Amino acid sequence: MTHPDTPRSTVHRRVPEVRLPGQDLTSGFLVFGTGRLDESFARGGAAHLVEHLVMRRLGPTDVETNATTAPHHLSFEVHGGPDVVKDVLERIAVAIGSLESLTDEEVLAEKRIIDHELRSWSPHPSLLAVRERLGVRSEGLGAIDPPSRCFLTVSEVLRFARQHLVRENAVLVLTGPAPDDIDLTQLPSAERPAAPRGPATLLPLVTPGFVRRQGAPLSVSFLTSRSDPRHAVGVNVLDVLLHEQVRTRDQLAYTAEVDTQDIDTDSTQVSFTCDAIDDDAAHAALLVVRVLRQVAAEGVPEDVLERGRRRALALLDHPGWVVARAHEDAARALLGRTVVPVAEERAHVAATSAADVRGWLADALPTLLVVLADETDQRFEPQLASLGLVLADPPPPPLHGRTFRPKPFRGIPRGARLVLSQDAIGVVGPDLSVNVRDEDLVGLEDTSDGFVVVGVDGTTIPVITGDWWGTGSALASYLERSPHALRIPDAATCPCPRTDR
Repeated sequence: MTHPDTPRSTVHRRVPEVRLPGQDLTSGFLVFGTGRLDESFARGGAAHLVEHLVMRRLGPTDVETNATTAPHHLSFEVHGGPDVVKDVLERIAVAIGSLESLTDEEVLAEKRIIDHELRSWSPHPSLLAVRERLGVRSEGLGAIDPPSRCFLTVSEVLRFARQHLVRENAVLVLTGPAPDDIDLTQLPSAERPAAPRGPATLLPLVTPGFVRRQGAPLSVSFLTSRSDPRHAVGVNVLDVLLHEQVRTRDQLAYTAEVDTQDIDTDSTQVSFTCDAIDDDAAHAALLVVRVLRQVAAEGVPEDVLERGRRRALALLDHPGWVVARAHEDAARALLGRTVVPVAEERAHVAATSAADVRGWLADALPTLLVVLADETDQRFEPQLASLGLVLADPPPPPLHGRTFRPKPFRGIPRGARLVLSQDAIGVVGPDLSVNVRDEDLVGLEDTSDGFVVVGVDGTTIPVITGDWWGTGSALASYLERSPHALRIPDAATCPCPRTDR
């Protein structure tokens, strides 16, 4: 239904095109500026489900087609001769426009397929590092398998598609021989102007720090500017240097790599991640921090700088990277983020010196964040502190309210108590203090014997009613005051059963 303040006739316009030089093969990408960042924790998974439903309605093709859902973009791609690419892209536009006739049967069928697809999926470690910078209302959701995806309804899927899979939020990227004019008029127009996206909320970190997370892989990250002319060479120099130090010389990991993730319009998080062997994660973390501090103080040898330059230029020239970069930049442009033209980045690579890399890293180190697994030996904390890192997890504020004692013989830490106040819930004990304020609640997941509270920073509190004396009416009141939109049904009732629950 068209928004009364925005007549449909005023929003029709052509989807802008980006044409790039390429080989004989034509590649076309229809990119939308949406993804996991436009989803809530309690209703996550809509973007991935919409992607599957569009491809389902597209039907079989005789050329390579695919679709991708990322934290900040959703794209459909086709590769082949110019005429075939034109035909398939136009059919994709028709498939998107036809979603208005979506049925429950189609949605259920794709839910089952996605459930099977994600059984072997795991997030890239750099996404876990991003989550440490941002609350789960942000792109950090890219590191979370949506707990409610099996419960999304047809109306919720259509609401997402009507808002985000529209001409005003799309761009067409083409490489290779240009097909004749591609007709994408079947794409729906926006029913109302897009709401402005708020800025990313960074967790407070004014000095280098470290945190502990259950089961988290080792990551060492810092923030920098995407538009910084030193960025491209700096990232590739660190990729060369840290791989050689951690993977090759000290053999502390099987893989060791540097990756980047957008944070907001200009900020980028540069993350070093590795799958540390056995109990080597803390050793690797200390080694990485020492190497970064050394580079920031002394710079890098010319041979390492040159290798970093060559890597940066090789990426800029790689045909696969050119295409991937094109639709990443298209999504960034749609989202109002910084886009550095390839020619400009190439000039920056040629001009970057060893002193530039040293200064780039020295400027970024105050935002250094190390993520360690909970089980990492506590004896490493003084060594991290000696390198200038502080424990970055601030203790939760004191919680005062009605207190409930645990029942005996249950899995509650000794001396712990459940506390319910007018605007928060928490568990407090001699060595434990965890709470979620109502204003920070992003999800409340039902279970067979209670519920799980999820806070904006990823804090999780499982509440089993039978674990506490006299909580029946108090917990019922808490559930009643919690917004219905944040409730996630019991996974046991999921129409496509989950193997992990």
